[in-house]
Amino acid sequence: MNNDIMIYGLQRSGTNYVEALLVENFEGVQIWNEHYPDCLPTQKHFRLYDEKHLIPSLQFQNNFLYDGFSDFDKHVSRLTEKSQLSYVVVVKHPLSWYLSYFNWASKKHHIDHRKKDVNGHFILEWNLFMKKWLAFQAEAPGRVHIVKYEDLIADHDTSLEAASSYLKLTKRHSDFFIPEKVGMSKGFGKKRLDYYKKKSYLDELPETHYRVIRELVDDNVLSDLGYEMKDSQPTYSHQKNYKATS
Repeated sequence: MNNDIMIYGLQRSGTNYVEALLVENFEGVQIWNEHYPDCLPTQKHFRLYDEKHLIPSLQFQNNFLYDGFSDFDKHVSRLTEKSQLSYVVVVKHPLSWYLSYFNWASKKHHIDHRKKDVNGHFILEWNLFMKKWLAFQAEAPGRVHIVKYEDLIADHDTSLEAASSYLKLTKRHSDFFIPEKVGMSKGFGKKRLDYYKKKSYLDELPETHYRVIRELVDDNVLSDLGYEMKDSQPTYSHQKNYKATS
């Protein structure tokens, strides 16, 4: 059993939510990420990929290049003074993530919210971020566990049982505790859960954005994560019996 965990994911992927779930539901879990500085690999949003020119903001700029998972793991272990860390990576479907990130970045004034043009840079970064972690998972399948946010929303128990088995964690209680609110979030009421389960976010996404995202998203990364994306934009807001598949 290894309770020392590092969590990674792009902003708006659900990293805070996953951290709360792990700490609340499993014995002795310790999360060793540092909030600052953002440029170090102990930060949960650390830009691991090699294409550093695509890093979106100065705070995340770094020059760390790694030969593979072992090289990265040794560096993080030195920084945290912990050996045999487990790595949990959180991901959202690129469509829901893009919309959440775009809105968040607008509110934070990282981008001009008045501009309605699609920001393809976001999707290129999503591709690179997850491609690197998928490669690390392939190198160290027992050390890197990728969690899909949609799976958590659809079925917390199954997702947490899978994490427990993969990370060899011991449950605190017979039933899992699901927090209603994490940090500064708006909470996890039925409306928010349905927003992801029913893919209502597609109704908020301009068709022009959808087309560009579909063109830019890496199909191999999409497939390896078990996601799908149709060539034309569907809508789900009036399909009451829709069951999310991604």
